[in-house]
Amino acid sequence: MLVVPYTVGPASPVQIAEACEGRTDLVFLVDAHDPQAAPLVPLLEELAPVVVHDGNASRVIEALAPLGPRGVATFAEPTLRIGAAVAGAFGLPHHNEETCGLLTSKLRQRERLNAAGVGHVPTAAFLLDDPAAVTLPPGFRFPAIVKPEEGVASRDTVYVASEGDLPARLRELPAGRTYVCEAYIPGADLHGTDWLADYVSVESAVSGGAVGHLGVSGRLPLVAPFREGGLVFPVPPEEKTAAAITDLAERAIAALGITTGLVHTEIKMSPDGPQVIEVNGRLGGTMSRLIPRALGLDPVRLAVDLALGAPLPSGFGTPSRVAMLVYVQAPMEATALAATPPAARLRALPGVFGVDVLARSGRPVDWRSGSLGRICDVWIDAPSPERLRERYRAVLDVLDSGLAWSRATAPTRDDQPAD
Repeated sequence: MLVVPYTVGPASPVQIAEACEGRTDLVFLVDAHDPQAAPLVPLLEELAPVVVHDGNASRVIEALAPLGPRGVATFAEPTLRIGAAVAGAFGLPHHNEETCGLLTSKLRQRERLNAAGVGHVPTAAFLLDDPAAVTLPPGFRFPAIVKPEEGVASRDTVYVASEGDLPARLRELPAGRTYVCEAYIPGADLHGTDWLADYVSVESAVSGGAVGHLGVSGRLPLVAPFREGGLVFPVPPEEKTAAAITDLAERAIAALGITTGLVHTEIKMSPDGPQVIEVNGRLGGTMSRLIPRALGLDPVRLAVDLALGAPLPSGFGTPSRVAMLVYVQAPMEATALAATPPAARLRALPGVFGVDVLARSGRPVDWRSGSLGRICDVWIDAPSPERLRERYRAVLDVLDSGLAWSRATAPTRDDQPAD
């Protein structure tokens, strides 16, 4: 029996259920207070038994004991701690409680990486109440990035150019939360092309502490201030740089105590070499569709196998295609979506294998929602990076001609940093 603490994340309930077929029975755990997962209980019950809980780990363990759990698989940060409690009770491989803390707190994670010599990025935390009253350690390095200590998808993330700029930027953020301020990592050329960004993500698998890499994902340029533009899998840098990047990912994985499961490590190329942005102890947010398209391998099924104690495969295969996800984001000054191109027009373009419409005309938009506030997702593939770039440009042409926005009367600042 595989235990899957579930919330909305990189793997859908159907993908998880299909990955378990022929391998193991499945039970979902759902927190009754989870506003995303709780309404999905009827759907989940069509796929597998569901244990609804209130966060009390002892009662969850008691309910699971008769089922004889053989593994625990988690696919999103909010489920890590209950997953660790279940795994600890039944002696199953999973992140332990300390590692879960490092994976859910951006402050603790950076402090651990700095202490382990896996880069050095000055970091401080503060509770935001009065923006004018926030102070940072003397001599803190600017420019900097401010983001929630526990957050996802670049939500409520801002660029701070200088110490004097800090109060104004903090007034743009919701108060009453703990934020992390990190020194900004300057960028450097990574791919030798202007259509890809200066950072990547390494998609890794871990079993018994052994680490293997499924590949390196290229990233599309960020949308101001720090929203994702999209991903391309795989786009490895040149051999020497790729080796330095995967070595850094392995050192970060070891420093955080990750011994089992899938890992998504974001790494930026700086003038001083690659630097870790952050480590996610789970499947990357879009990889459940990109990896199968390019590599012919189901990463959700791989996650199930690792949770059941399987060793790393001897290899992950050779990519036959390059796959891309384009996030369509609103400009910072936009207040609402006014018009979109017909989805059918996008789907008719060469290489487009999916268009997910996430918003209709008239929907309010706000850059503070981060990547979660995007308008639609466009999925593209091609036999080579060069062909993919051509198909990407065709998609951009359709988007540019069909998208329209309602905008603020006074322009909102557009302060994406320039490296």
